[in-house]
Amino acid sequence: MYVTTDEIRASFLEFFKERGHTVERSDTLVPANDPTLMFTSAGMVQFKSLYTGEVPVPYKRAATSQKCLRAGGKANDLDEVGKTTRHMTFFEMLGNFSFGDYFKHEAIEWAWEFTTQVAGIPGEKVWVSVFDDDDEAYDIWLKEIGIPESRLIRMGAKDNFWGPAGDTGACGPCSELHYDKGEDIDPNADPDNDPNERFMEFWNLVFPQFDQQLDGSRPALKNRGIDTGMGLERLATLLQGVPTVFDTDGILPIIRATETLSNVKYEDNPVPYRVIADHVRALSFLIADGILPSNEGRGYVERRLLRRASRFGRELGLEKPFLCEVSRSVVDLMGHHYPELAEKQVQIEKIIHTEEERFAGTLARGMDVLDGVFESMEKDGVKTVPGADLFKLHDTFGFPLDLATDIAEDRGYTVDSEGFHTNMNQQRDKARSAWSGSGKEALSPIFQQIREKDGETQFLGYDATEADATIVAIIRDGQSVDELKEGEDGEIILNATPFYAESGGQVGDTGMLDTVDGAAHVNNTKAPLKKLTVHFVTCTAGVLRPGDKANAQVNEERRASIKNHHTATHLLQAALQNVLGDHVHQAGSMVADDRLRFDFTHFEGIDTARLRDIERLVNQYIRTGTPVTIDLKNLEDARAAGAMALFGEKYEDVVRVISIGDISMELCGGIHVLQTGVIGTFKILTESSIASGVRRIEAVCGESAVDTLQAREATLASAAGLLGAPLDDVEMRIRALMDENKSLQREVAKWKQAAATGGNTDYMSQVQDINGVKLLAVELEGQDADGLRMAMDTLRDKIGSGVVVLGSGVDGKASLCVAVTKDMTKKIKAGDIVKQLASVVGGGGGGKPDLAMAGGKHPEKIGDAIAQAPDVVAGLLG
Repeated sequence: MYVTTDEIRASFLEFFKERGHTVERSDTLVPANDPTLMFTSAGMVQFKSLYTGEVPVPYKRAATSQKCLRAGGKANDLDEVGKTTRHMTFFEMLGNFSFGDYFKHEAIEWAWEFTTQVAGIPGEKVWVSVFDDDDEAYDIWLKEIGIPESRLIRMGAKDNFWGPAGDTGACGPCSELHYDKGEDIDPNADPDNDPNERFMEFWNLVFPQFDQQLDGSRPALKNRGIDTGMGLERLATLLQGVPTVFDTDGILPIIRATETLSNVKYEDNPVPYRVIADHVRALSFLIADGILPSNEGRGYVERRLLRRASRFGRELGLEKPFLCEVSRSVVDLMGHHYPELAEKQVQIEKIIHTEEERFAGTLARGMDVLDGVFESMEKDGVKTVPGADLFKLHDTFGFPLDLATDIAEDRGYTVDSEGFHTNMNQQRDKARSAWSGSGKEALSPIFQQIREKDGETQFLGYDATEADATIVAIIRDGQSVDELKEGEDGEIILNATPFYAESGGQVGDTGMLDTVDGAAHVNNTKAPLKKLTVHFVTCTAGVLRPGDKANAQVNEERRASIKNHHTATHLLQAALQNVLGDHVHQAGSMVADDRLRFDFTHFEGIDTARLRDIERLVNQYIRTGTPVTIDLKNLEDARAAGAMALFGEKYEDVVRVISIGDISMELCGGIHVLQTGVIGTFKILTESSIASGVRRIEAVCGESAVDTLQAREATLASAAGLLGAPLDDVEMRIRALMDENKSLQREVAKWKQAAATGGNTDYMSQVQDINGVKLLAVELEGQDADGLRMAMDTLRDKIGSGVVVLGSGVDGKASLCVAVTKDMTKKIKAGDIVKQLASVVGGGGGGKPDLAMAGGKHPEKIGDAIAQAPDVVAGLLG
């Protein structure tokens, strides 16, 4: 009976739910609790801290279907996609997990039961591998499950010792289940020696029992357990009886959607279709999780996936943007299980389309560079495109090697592919060493120890700005201390606090702590661990000790201003959606006491008129005095009600919903005003682009807005005073001055040109004959680059046919201008001349075949450059 991918996923989760497992939602592709990982590459990533004992274990057993990406960092299958029947960058991993509960017996028994009884795979088709030294697992498979020794093999650490995910964490031996596709493929193969893909590994049972440290040591895990991972797509391949993962019902519709855009059939050229289907799945989920294309880190991987997919599209005749259209099939297929896809569909399509158009421009620029390489090769008589040039094209312009190869071969050249790959490997090595994590600091174990010993911090700040509490710990220089003296900085943890810890874009509170024997100023508040608030303090009087009773007081004036700015961000998002469209979603924010910064998805600059409309609408919202209500809701209920969520954020089952009448409804853990009227005034300061498809608005409100408006008014009044004009006439007076200045500049330019080319100097008498080509090379006094260009217009006309080289030094800078008349550009090019002369004056330059400019830092060497011009021209003419 045919079984769908959705049914396989559901049956797996239900099987383990019946066996006492809590079914958890998939984590995002950006690991929430591991800054050393580029992407979530396995189901156990979100549970790493449960194995190591860093946090209390909320349950002993869990099961998930986790979205994973292996396209960067330590785990990377990118180059294998399309070449094999099973490799993908994006995939779903089914997994069951035990944290200090069951171990090898149950894991192996349930894996076998699900495989043979639920999935219905014949037992005789399954081979099993275990780690070389794992006699316990070997015996369970052999004696309890009944796997014959002929299908039970031992393998080394490369294949049967897993982890850690990242540089540290849980790891241990593993046992893998392999499906045997038949002896007819390769009668001599086994899972350890399988060149023809007779076997497909589909389930990995990891037995985490060690805790990998940065120094390479592996102490025993605090919570020994189980971590299994089974590729959903691989299992679907087996159960649906199709030859590859790409032919399953979870991927084939994406291929068919691409096929409708091309004249090439999937069956005739499958590899490009497979790469496109895999990469567009990855792109859709990356964007839905808030990762945007960039030139570094995760964004660089995303951009590379898109450009790689676009390049494979060209093999199918797809020259125009098409991935944005194909992404709709991903949403149609998977949006019901991953609602973030449907919620962000507009952003997914627009960001992909913008990047595709940008790549088209990149290819055009790359073609110009490649033409320049061919030109240089032709002059030098070289027939092989250097690997370094090919790599530069790839690295700087994203120009694919195979496309460069095709073009080179069409022109009769070969390519140094070995040199290209040498450069590529060097770059990968640098990238691996450069990826030091997400930028977040690694968590000090002291915080884990304190929370484990003293429990969580009770947060009282939603309802109060002052509270009595007890100091449970004091940290100084990463160590617990018994006291903090006057003048010393440290970190204080209370059993309860009104201080809001920096999170969700909102800055941490400041204020005071008072005890009987001392006092401290709270400079900042953070939460290095969930529900553990750390107050960064300076002791201002006496001494503070653990166990002291403390009165905690938040700076109320600062808190009030933060609340104004935070609620204003919600009003701003509502106004942006109202003016620009529903595609606008928050992509990041910073809320402080003196300003706010709001990042959002949008694909073009916002003109002044629309910015004013947005600003005016926010102020209208403020003047309504609408109450701000706060409710706790089930996550699914909140989503169904239309509450907006932050890009890429993973929420708890119960969420905090901030509603502002019918204006706005968002999931938010921050602190807000009671009604919008108290915000007062809202003023936009700047609007700019920060990434492809992401804009940023910086704004102020309340007292900060009044301060800004008064400062600008003072500046305007000062300008009016300097102009000797009333405030209302300032713009008109400035325009008049600008027009007058332009007129004067034109007059100066005429005098400069006359001074450079007129007077008593007979420049034509200085023309030389270089191999039958006329050359005028002269140094002009006191001319900048613009002056040289104007002089060049006159002298080029006078020479008629030939080369003109002009040079001048002014304001400590050297300038060179070279012109070649149109009839001579096939013999010699201005850019080639100026590049050689620029080196004389310590600079560089370039330009078109008929006109080129250069600058340098040695104006005193202009005479030397002019003197060398005849030799340079002669050399280029040959």
